[in-house]
Amino acid sequence: MDKLLEQLAELKSIEITDEVKELSEKKIADMRQKTNEVVHTTNTGYGKELIPVNVLTDTVLEMVPMYAGILNAFMVGFHWNQMGKSDKVAIVGEIPFAQGNSEWTTGAGAIAQGKQLLPTGDVTINQYSMIVSVDVSNEELAYSVADLQTMILRKMSQSFVRTFESAIVNGDPETSSVGNVNSDDQAPAITFATTGWASDHRLLGWTGLRKTALAGTVNVDYKDLGTLEMSDLFVLRGLMNKYSTNLQDLVLIMDYKAYNKALTLSEFLEFQKNGVNSTAITGALSNIAGVDLFVHRDFPSTEADGKASKTASNNTKGSALYVWRPAVQRGYGKNGLDITVYKIPWKWYQFVGTMDVWFAIANKKAGETDPAVVLGINIS
Repeated sequence: MDKLLEQLAELKSIEITDEVKELSEKKIADMRQKTNEVVHTTNTGYGKELIPVNVLTDTVLEMVPMYAGILNAFMVGFHWNQMGKSDKVAIVGEIPFAQGNSEWTTGAGAIAQGKQLLPTGDVTINQYSMIVSVDVSNEELAYSVADLQTMILRKMSQSFVRTFESAIVNGDPETSSVGNVNSDDQAPAITFATTGWASDHRLLGWTGLRKTALAGTVNVDYKDLGTLEMSDLFVLRGLMNKYSTNLQDLVLIMDYKAYNKALTLSEFLEFQKNGVNSTAITGALSNIAGVDLFVHRDFPSTEADGKASKTASNNTKGSALYVWRPAVQRGYGKNGLDITVYKIPWKWYQFVGTMDVWFAIANKKAGETDPAVVLGINIS
């Protein structure tokens, strides 16, 4: 007991100087910086940048480019969250022109069978499940300068949207070592991966727009545009035949290489400056000759054949896609986006988001032979 009283007296006699206080605060700050190292063993910053050290801040700079937002362009074929595990969407064509007729004056009252038929077909949309998980330490969540929980939930939602958009453009279920439009000279991985076209399985669940066009016929479904001229975009659009007659039903999607090349064309630049949604006034991308334009962040540069190589230096060509809006049939599972937060007491939280999504490309169905999707490749 006497020994304990002596220790208490010694502690009370210690003077808390500024030097001791500064040293103590530094140790606490260092500890907070490292709180995420166990959870975030692969992140570059381990989350420490979001924890205040010397200066508190209420501003967080997000180094994230804007999204293209092409999902809103395909609302005609949007089935919301009413889809089952596998659904068929009925496709109906059009009845041909009416025929000339004359007054009935003699003969039996009969009409020959099979004069007109209603062309029908269907496209099957199968479920594909996606998952995103984010780990964050208890300390980071408690002491971060940002509203980290809200930020994580928002970014998880953005991840699902970006993945879905990328799949609509780039999806290809081919798993062999050749032929996949995203991995033409290497078999794509069928397991989870974090980065890279060839090593990422996220695109294997669907057949997207690029694959649909490239699986067709040269100069019918896709065309080598080479050194781009403005007339090439019109010729490419013309491959759609009757689908190109109502320009408001079309969408033009470009990768950044094709877009930058197009800006060197005086006619294209004039559309950008003086189109319906003038870039000079709104800052938004205008339509091009009556067709809404999107420059998509995840539309990859490719080799001359329109397919991406595993060797990044080989991918030097741009591409352009024309799409008839109703051709993209899509929807979500009945539960929509489900986010669950798991807590390990005094250790970390894990945010897990899951979502069931569907899409399919309705192309050349119900007796239609005109392509609803056309692709221009090898833009240099």
